[in-house]
This record gives sequence, structure tokens and C-alpha cells, in this order.
Amino acid sequence: MEKGSLRVDANVSVRPAGSTELRTRCELKNMNSFNFIARGIEAEVERQVALYERGEEVVQQTYDFDAATGQLTPHRAKEEADDYRYFPEPDLVPLEPPRDLVELLRGELPEGPGARVRRLEAAIGFELANDLVASGRDRLYERLLSADELEPRVAANVVMNEIAGAGVDPDAVDAPELAKVIRERERLPRDVYAAAIAASASPSFAAAEYIGQTAITDAAELGPLVDRILAANESQVAAYRAGKEGLLGFFVGQVMRETQGKADARAVNELLRTKLGA
Repeated sequence: MEKGSLRVDANVSVRPAGSTELRTRCELKNMNSFNFIARGIEAEVERQVALYERGEEVVQQTYDFDAATGQLTPHRAKEEADDYRYFPEPDLVPLEPPRDLVELLRGELPEGPGARVRRLEAAIGFELANDLVASGRDRLYERLLSADELEPRVAANVVMNEIAGAGVDPDAVDAPELAKVIRERERLPRDVYAAAIAASASPSFAAAEYIGQTAITDAAELGPLVDRILAANESQVAAYRAGKEGLLGFFVGQVMRETQGKADARAVNELLRTKLGA
């Protein structure tokens, strides 16, 4: 349909109301509109009902439906047509394994995608659970949770956004070490945290190498820099105090640029709110 054309085959069979019998079906070929499909099926239903009411049997075959006349034209019978080669395979014998063997094998099957989504959904919601399973990153998510007591949605978002965005192989990630970095992410400089994410699949990856590089949180160190930035942007300060609170992000960005991403974002936000509220 995306190419502007439609070709549909419809298989039709009828049976008495309340019956569970599967009766012989016939196939309507190459119909090209929803209207013709509906009309063709109606015509074939009427034809089969009439045959049964006369005591005749339906022969399995294909039909062409002429939309102009509403007529059905037989095309070919399926079992007898040479091009269908429709016959039982003599080398494949019927097989009915014991019930206990079936249950044993069923118990050894891995958890299916649908079941995994339903199990993860309770903690992180359907959308995140579905994205994790569909992308094949759900196992890294579960390894992170097993390695550390991370908040589930935090772990899921790191896997789907930061790990995926960095192009890291989720199966190669050292989950216990990465979990340590994620737990400390708020006090790490942004470039250090990004470097840790990118290196998390390396055999030599160690969280301690990155966790030691803590962000600047000391208000005494950040204060003069914040004062200088506010003094250089008087119009933005006035606009913020007049109600444009979205400008807070602008000031945070200025501080981060000046510190090359090494300032603690939470500490910067608190300091800015204090000074801008003064």
C-alpha cells in the first residue's frame, strides 16, 4: 500500500452457526480495493452456502472476482494442480511426543520478549521496558540492578540514552564498575562522566579512575565565578528576577563553560538561586 497499490488474497469457508468444523476453503485472488474484497467475500459466501444447501460439496480452488459483473470465475483446483505439488511428505511421519517431555522442554525455554516486558514494566513502565527489550539492552539493565541498588528508572535511562548514545556494546559493559559511576554521577564533571560511559566496555575499565575526579562543589570556590557571570549579564539577571526563570539554565551553562564542565550542577543551581533571589 505504501507504493500506491493493493493486492489482496482472501480465503473463505462457511459452516453452520455453532459448528466448530473446519470446512473446505476457497481463495479469491488479487483483489485491489477494500470494497472489492468485501463484495468478493460476500459473493463467495453466497456461492458456498448455496452449494451446501443443494447437498453438494465445496471443492478447494482459487477464484477471480470480477468487480464489474460481481461474478466469480474458477481459476484452478489446488490439490490437483501440478504447480502446487500439494501432497503429504512421505518421509515425515506423525510425531506425538510424551506430555512430560513437552513440559520439560517448555520449562527449559528462555523467557520470551513479551514476558520480559511485562516483568520489567512494574518497575519502569511499559515504554521503557519495551524499548529495553526491543533494543536488546534489557540484560545490561538487569545486570546494573544486580550489581548495585540503583533506582530502576535511573538505570534504564542510562542504558537507553547514555550507553546507546555512546555506541557502547551493552554485552561488553562491566556492570558492577559502571554501577559505581552511575551512583556518583551527580558529583562528577560532565566530561568525566561521559568518558566513563564511553570506556565502560573496555576490559581495563575501573570506576575508581573516574570517581576520584569529583566535581567542584565548594561554594567558596564557585561564588566568585558566579558573581562575575551575573555581573557580566545584567539584562538576563533583570529578566530572571522579572519572572523569566528559564534563564537559570543560561547561567548554569555559563558556569559550566567557565569550569570546563567540572562544576557540580546541583551546587551551581543552588548557588545561583540564592544569589538571584537576593
